[in-house]
Amino acid sequence: MKKNSLRLFLILVVSVLSMQSCGSSSNLLGSGSSLLSALGGNTNLSAFTGLLKTPGLGKLLGPVLKGPFTMLAPSNSALSSLGANAISSLTKPENLSQLAGVLKNHIVPGKLDAGALLKSGLQSAAGSALDLGGINLGDAISGKNFNIFPIDKLLK
Repeated sequence: MKKNSLRLFLILVVSVLSMQSCGSSSNLLGSGSSLLSALGGNTNLSAFTGLLKTPGLGKLLGPVLKGPFTMLAPSNSALSSLGANAISSLTKPENLSQLAGVLKNHIVPGKLDAGALLKSGLQSAAGSALDLGGINLGDAISGKNFNIFPIDKLLK
């Protein structure tokens, strides 16, 4: 009887811990999260912040946001270069994968500083080579597991 109770207790503990770690990445895109709060402090990133709030995006970006990461957040003017129709189209449920792909191009694994970002050989979370040539990095916004750098252009 004691063995079964101990097993049940261990299963319960492991389940609770795994739910907490799984939830932490998607919580970064939830209302009041540390990531959205950090982005919300910069009005020039409001369009990007709005894209991150797209329903369902947490599931697609969750694995990318589990560990430390660096986010290159396009400014409002950089996103406006896409045009209003393109932005509203990306937030439609049927285009959620495409939006996640665009956003993964703006996320780099690891909490990096500006100097590290400018080194060659880095890849985005989407797997493409990171090229910041001709892009201006703004001042870093730091969180516990992330750095955010405002940028003046979209990454492809």
